[in-house]
Amino acid sequence: MNRPNVSADAGHDLLFDASVRARHAEALQRLSPRVQAQLAQRRNAALRGQPAPARRSHRLHFAAAGLATLCALALGLQFRPVPSEAPGARLPAAALTAATPKAARARPPCSTKTPSSMPGWAPPMPAGSPWSKPR
Repeated sequence: MNRPNVSADAGHDLLFDASVRARHAEALQRLSPRVQAQLAQRRNAALRGQPAPARRSHRLHFAAAGLATLCALALGLQFRPVPSEAPGARLPAAALTAATPKAARARPPCSTKTPSSMPGWAPPMPAGSPWSKPR
């Protein structure tokens, strides 16, 4: 991190280092006594080579949150509206065809409307028009 060569801006580096150290000392003086004691304990433990205390795992919290989510989902599904079904809606198509008389299975009659009375209907383009050419 430190440069072995002394450069032309070595004086600037020393001034910068001194100003940063002074601001750090000011910041340490503004800390509460409790925080200063905690920092001293941690510094002494690090100098002695003691490992930092193990943090508590939050696995139990995640498991509890997952269980709460599943319970909420199960409760929500209990209040879901049941879709209304028509009687015989679950019968297979073969059973429906066999149970329906042949007259009822006949095709419905064509619409009595003429194309010109349908909204949005337009006659087809003549064969020679430029709009009838495929793109």
